[in-house]
This record gives sequence, structure tokens and C-alpha cells, in this order.
Amino acid sequence: MSELTAITRRTRHHLLTGVCAAAMLSLLNTEVAAREVGHPTIWIELGGQLERESGLGTPFAPAFTHDHADSQAFDPVSPVEAQRSPRYSKGLEGKLILSPEDSDWAFSAAIRYGRSNGNKRVHQQTPGRTIPPGYLLHGYTAFDPAAPKAVLDARSKERASHTVLDFKAGRDVGLGILGRDAQQLFSFGVRFAQFTSSKSADLKGRPEIGFTGSAPLKYWTNFIATGQSRRSFQGLGPSISLEGSAPLTGNADEGIALDWGLGGSVLFGRQKASVLHQTYASRHVGFISYEQLYQNAPPRSVRNRSVVVPNVNAFASLSFRRSNARISFGYRGDFFFGAMDTGMDVRHSQNVGFHGPFAKINIGLGG
Repeated sequence: MSELTAITRRTRHHLLTGVCAAAMLSLLNTEVAAREVGHPTIWIELGGQLERESGLGTPFAPAFTHDHADSQAFDPVSPVEAQRSPRYSKGLEGKLILSPEDSDWAFSAAIRYGRSNGNKRVHQQTPGRTIPPGYLLHGYTAFDPAAPKAVLDARSKERASHTVLDFKAGRDVGLGILGRDAQQLFSFGVRFAQFTSSKSADLKGRPEIGFTGSAPLKYWTNFIATGQSRRSFQGLGPSISLEGSAPLTGNADEGIALDWGLGGSVLFGRQKASVLHQTYASRHVGFISYEQLYQNAPPRSVRNRSVVVPNVNAFASLSFRRSNARISFGYRGDFFFGAMDTGMDVRHSQNVGFHGPFAKINIGLGG
């Protein structure tokens, strides 16, 4: 009986030892597998955006555009509206993210570039009025091959671009605001921004035309105006941001997630503007009277000023994730206060803004 009890005890001991060994081996294999799968240590991000831009330039608006604002020649498009800037800029972006293993820190370098081009021609004129036949002009029957017409002919060209560089170091602060698997990355770094704009306009107008005198004489006023401008801003300064990600389905590595971000910076830089314009006006009565009303041709205005430009930015997007790949679609806004000098003869600071949809793809390497 005692021998049977001893055998039973030895059997239980061997069985318990085998179970413990199997459990330890299984746990070890799991840890090895986890280390083999890991998380990517390098992320490469590529994308594009279509952004509504504002504040990079201003139309050339000589005095006659206001003095004759109700002219039929300026309907439906006025000389100022003929110079309207492109509403959207197209661009590309790229980002490199380094996330060391066994660390809550992440380091990134990002670039965003966008540009817009505009080239417009507007020509519009009134139908004209038939000249009364047989009226006398200094004893001779008048003949005018062209019916009296009010006319606007406007040409404009514009080129604009913007470049934004970001270098950041961030740490996952683990606030857990949006759930256990949510991530919040607080970053600090340096931001560089550069904006350029060039614009030219060539305006020819005959806003008023009619007849005067007992023997009707045709009269009209001609305006010719040209304007060119080049403007730019370059700035560099410290930045901070808070970016988060919260899974909507799945977990932090698989499924659909809501990504968001808030940021700000203060840029120290230079604001430049070079503007040249001139306007010529003349009045005509019949074929024999001509009068130059004025010719306004101020010297080129060149301005160069040091400025401090606050900047705020934000984005929100949905990302579709696999273990080492992500596709995101979202909307972003980036605003720089008082960045560009858009004045003509005197300085006038204006806010620069970009906002619109974007799409990007992330590929993870290493890990």
C-alpha cells in the first residue's frame, strides 16, 4: 500500500513538472513571437492635398475700377474680379518617422509643398448703339465704322507656392482620453515656412461712351493700367503639437481609427514685397478732340521687414490600418497671422491660410 502511494506521488510530481515546463515553454515561445512581430521602427508617409489658399496676393485696383464700378463694360466681370486668384493649390507631402524599440519617443521630419497657377483673359463689351445717320460734323456727314461700345479687356497671371518643414521629437504621454488603446503624442520641435507670390495685370477699359452736342459727337474715356508684384515670407521658429489616435474598430494596430492633431508655432522671419504699377487715362470727343486726364506712374515700392508670425494648425482624419500599412483621409487647416505684405504703395500685412482635404499612405519598416 505504501509502495502504491509512493508511485502515485511520483506520478503527480512528474505530471506537475511537465505541465509547468510546457507552460513556461509556451510563454517563452509567445514572447519570442511577439519580439519577432514587434512594431515597425520606421514609418514612411507619402500623400497629397487640395487646399483652399488665401492671403498670398491682392488684385491691382486702380481708381477707375471704383469710379466706374456701375459701367456696363464691367458686367458681369469687373477688372478686379478678372484678377481673382486660383481658389485651390495642389501639393504633395512626405514624412519620415523613427520610433526606437522599447521607447515611448518618436522623431520625425516632414515636408509639405503646394503651388497654384493662374492665367486669365477677360474681354467683354456692350452691344453698342447705332449712330444716327446723316448727322453733321463740322459741315461734313459723319461716318464712324464702329458703333459706340463700352469695353473691358483684362489679362492677369499669378504664380504662388508654399513650403512647410517640420522637425519634431515627441513622446507618448498616455493620457487615455479616448480609451485604453488610444495614443497621444506630445511633440516639440522646429517649423520652417516659406511663401512666394508673383502677380501681373494688364487692364484696358472704355467704361463710358455716349453722344454730346446739338450735332451729336461721340465721346469716350480710355484707361490703360498695368501692375506687377512679387511678395514672399520666410520664417523659422519653435513649435509644439499634440496628436492622438483612437481605434473605432479593432485595436491600435488593426482596424479603423480616428486621428487628430492640434499644433502651434511662432515664426521669426522676413516679409518682402516689390510692387510696380502705372495708370494712364485719356478723354476723346469725336475725331478731333483729345485730352490726357492723368498719368500715374509712382516709382517701384520695395519693402523688406522683420516680422513675428504666430501659426496654428489642426487636422482630423480616418485611417484604415494593417500591422505595417495605413491609408488615411482627412481635412486640415494651417493659418499664419500677418505673414504676407499684400499692400501696393504702402505695407499691409495679411493672414495666410491653407485648408482642405488630404490623403496619405503610411508604410512601416523594421521592427
